[in-house]
Amino acid sequence: MFKNIFGSKQPETVETSEEVIESVISDDLQTEPSGSLDSEESVEELDSSYLLTAPEIVGWLSTDEQELLFSALLLFYTPSQSILDVGCGRADLFGYLNRLFSGNMIQYKGIDLNPNLINLAKDKFPEVAVENLDILNTDIGADSDWVVGSGLFNLNDHPDMIEYAKQVIDKMYDKAQTGVSFNLLTGFPPDMAEEDMNQLIVHSPSMWLDYLIEKYSKVICRADYMSGDVTFFIFK
Repeated sequence: MFKNIFGSKQPETVETSEEVIESVISDDLQTEPSGSLDSEESVEELDSSYLLTAPEIVGWLSTDEQELLFSALLLFYTPSQSILDVGCGRADLFGYLNRLFSGNMIQYKGIDLNPNLINLAKDKFPEVAVENLDILNTDIGADSDWVVGSGLFNLNDHPDMIEYAKQVIDKMYDKAQTGVSFNLLTGFPPDMAEEDMNQLIVHSPSMWLDYLIEKYSKVICRADYMSGDVTFFIFK
């Protein structure tokens, strides 16, 4: 499930898309089993658009899985509303919105901690507004109708992931004029490798529901779209 080529931590150096592609090619060739494609053929067959399209790059099993999560996040969204995508990655949500609401002008902005992913987003969608930015360091004040995050709290990459998630959600709420939506991982596929599970955190939906209702009051929990995942909506 989780091919985390780009970690959520900001790297010390920023690579161009071409440099990252060369790195992925090198990694793939080093792990290629004997008797398979030779090096030249492997390089030729690796599509240069891989980093811009492959769901594994941003941690999903498939594009269908990724977009099912998007559809759950957008349950109350309308195309006339502005949207801030926190942890936007390649801005795949922008592409999904454009297909879903074809003919509408989508008011989208994406932010992500990882500059490599932001570079990919700019390559994939030159017209989109994306920025290498930590939401915890953004200005105070609601400047988007919806603030959303998909897979934002799946990686267990903070000393206290629950406390970190609470801080981010609070900031998302501050930035939203209408509401916030985000999803949480609640279980693993039965065939997931242990090394992948060790990177992730499984959340308790009941704990989160109690916490969110107590703090924000206007909360909806949705768990009808996929096993092992839950989406929360917080309304202003």
